[in-house]
Amino acid sequence: MDRLAELEAFVRTVDLGSQAAAADALGLSRMAVSRLVRQIEGRVGTQLLYRTTRRQTLTEAGARFLAEARSLVDRYRDLTSASSAPGDSISGTLRISAPVSFGSRHVMPLLPAFAALYPRVLFDVVLSDRQVHLADEGFDLAIRITAEGGSPVRATRLATSRTIICAAPSYIAAHGLPLVPADLGQHNCLRYAYSAETSTWPLVDAAGVVTKVEPRGNLVCNNGDALLAAAIAGQGIIQQPAFIVAPEIRAGRLMRLLGQYRTRELTISAVYAPAARPQAKILTFIDFLVDRYAGESF
Repeated sequence: MDRLAELEAFVRTVDLGSQAAAADALGLSRMAVSRLVRQIEGRVGTQLLYRTTRRQTLTEAGARFLAEARSLVDRYRDLTSASSAPGDSISGTLRISAPVSFGSRHVMPLLPAFAALYPRVLFDVVLSDRQVHLADEGFDLAIRITAEGGSPVRATRLATSRTIICAAPSYIAAHGLPLVPADLGQHNCLRYAYSAETSTWPLVDAAGVVTKVEPRGNLVCNNGDALLAAAIAGQGIIQQPAFIVAPEIRAGRLMRLLGQYRTRELTISAVYAPAARPQAKILTFIDFLVDRYAGESF
């Protein structure tokens, strides 16, 4: 068995959660996979996996080693499949980070269509509103809803979304309707922890005049769906992207507030770390998203 087989056994064990599953995927015995993983641990001089009877989990050293191992395995697959049919040449594990609310609504539902086109691609998707470090954490690409600037990444613009200020009818009935931005100072504003606008909400009137409101309230949360639930329950006013709140406004569970003022436009991008030659699976998936999101309003 060569060193590439050791790397592939290690990567498949991590991706699939056990050496038994890796053995099935690779067409090897479980003992063969176990031996390959032990060989690579001996080669690097440290334990890469914690082993239990049910699952294999990464050690700290294993987490660092995984990104490079995955890159080498995927690069080899790219090289050996270059002469295959176009769909067959896209293969390997695609590790994706996406925000929870957008990812669950607009990324996960697209994966079956991509898998039908490229059946040799495996998906490892992490939904988190935290902005991950692509290279250090071993991600191929991330979906980000922010204005990127100064980051060591390449970005492809996918779509835009506008934030909406809203609250439940029950909250407005109890606390009154804000008519101008300054009125928000008298309300319980529920804030999103990872937004650049946690401390200020800028609103622009028809004349282009910007008013920056300092929202105050009894809740800061790191997830848009959690803030949505709190708002629907009548806890306070939120400012969230249209893809989160618009369906609830249409259903009457929330009311749009201060609609005569323009709120911030968000850019939805696919970003990936710079590389001399980005892997085909990354560029192909980004092109797929660009095509699927064309003309969409989020």
